[in-house]
Amino acid sequence: MSQVKRSKSAGRAGARRRQVALIVETSVVYGRQILRGIARYLRRHGGWSVFLDERELRAPPPDWLRRWKGDGVICRSTTPEWAEVFRQRGLPVVDLNDQHLELGLPRVASDMVAIGRLGARHLLERGFRQLAYCGFLGETWSLQRRQGFTEVAGPALKREWIFETRWLSVRERPYEEERQRLACWLQTLPLPIGIMACNDVRAQHVLDACRQLGWSVPRQVAVLGVDNAETFCELCEPPLSSVVPDAERVGYEAAAMLDRLMAGAAAPAAPLLLPPRGVITRQSTEVYAFAEPLVSRAMEFIRQHACRGLRVEEVVRHLKCSRSWLESAFRRHVGHSPQREIRAVQMQRARELLLATDWKLPQIAQAVGVEQAAYLVCLFRKFYGLPPARYRRQYGVAD
Repeated sequence: MSQVKRSKSAGRAGARRRQVALIVETSVVYGRQILRGIARYLRRHGGWSVFLDERELRAPPPDWLRRWKGDGVICRSTTPEWAEVFRQRGLPVVDLNDQHLELGLPRVASDMVAIGRLGARHLLERGFRQLAYCGFLGETWSLQRRQGFTEVAGPALKREWIFETRWLSVRERPYEEERQRLACWLQTLPLPIGIMACNDVRAQHVLDACRQLGWSVPRQVAVLGVDNAETFCELCEPPLSSVVPDAERVGYEAAAMLDRLMAGAAAPAAPLLLPPRGVITRQSTEVYAFAEPLVSRAMEFIRQHACRGLRVEEVVRHLKCSRSWLESAFRRHVGHSPQREIRAVQMQRARELLLATDWKLPQIAQAVGVEQAAYLVCLFRKFYGLPPARYRRQYGVAD
């Protein structure tokens, strides 16, 4: 065991501290965010001595775990073989793996299908009516993201606009070969088009192939990744927009679940799947591609000014058009009214503030341009199906 960390004790003095092994990769941002969520749980509840191996993605559990005399495990690299080892030993385990979904262990994970749905909605909201997906074959998490993307994309996505190769093959052959295959696929696509990649690394492959072809991103091709590895996204050219999984909450909920299991609670019957936090928009999708240029200008104006209490009349004056024309054009190209788009932007920002701050509802209402907190509650319930306070309890991470 390469590293030992101890949390603050929240129990009575002299109480035995549970020994917990964290088999979570430290080499990528998703794993580090999971560990941050576990740390937040321990700051609040304490009571564990934590054994943490610094690990790479896909590294198997260490052999010492077969003989370990601890109290519980949180494991990201669980395989069918290791699931059987845990069962035979009767060791409380919370499984966090994204590849093997039917191991029969208590499990917490990001909702990969919801991630794909959110990616498709983001590109459709940007006005793209032709969508494509770039993923990895044989990776369950990539296939699930593709499933959600396909559900929302509908007729905007054709089967031949999906490109997938094996993850390991990208490392086993010269990168130039993979980039050339991507470039050949890109040349079969209609333009303009919005492309969701299964993760940020795959999105960078797409951006690189677009640059090789001399294509403009985002004007001709908008590219969206997943994971929001911030330094990596900023290093991309142009900077990469990305769907943000709630990895920190995965860690927090996994720690809470393991605490219950070690206390003798029954294992939950179904996995706990957590929705993504949203999309961080950077230059790679910072465009509106509606066929009517004035609608694109209106969308940009709304995104910039909705949270200061924007009214439709201001949009009309900005565009120098009639309200009836704007209403008709929005319903034709966007699918709903400009007023609903203003409210959608406001509610998206309200959702971000609910999850990222401890602000009270009057503060949030003021920040998003809604007149009263009570009206914010009504609007939020309409958009998200839950009142704000319940949404915060259900999807936020407690300190």
